[in-house]
Amino acid sequence: MVEAKKCIRCGCMYIAETQVCDKCQAKDGADLYRLKGIVENQDYEGMTQGELSIATGITNKNLTRFLGYDEFKGVCLNEQAIAASGKAQEGITELV
Repeated sequence: MVEAKKCIRCGCMYIAETQVCDKCQAKDGADLYRLKGIVENQDYEGMTQGELSIATGITNKNLTRFLGYDEFKGVCLNEQAIAASGKAQEGITELV
């Protein structure tokens, strides 16, 4: 049985197997497309998460969520980015 969920992007209640509601799926797709373009071109190197957020127009909250996806495993950001995102661990500079 599918339960009602709260969309992690906009906060509305919806019923589906996804993390976001139908309205936000298109927004997630557009954000992921922009992020993939920057990652494929390695235009993110040396950036903090805040700088990457500004460059892509993706909020820090959604950027943190996307960088947790398997397809972005190995994307390394400047250490300041990790501390700013709340994912800091001493000696680790890779978001996984």
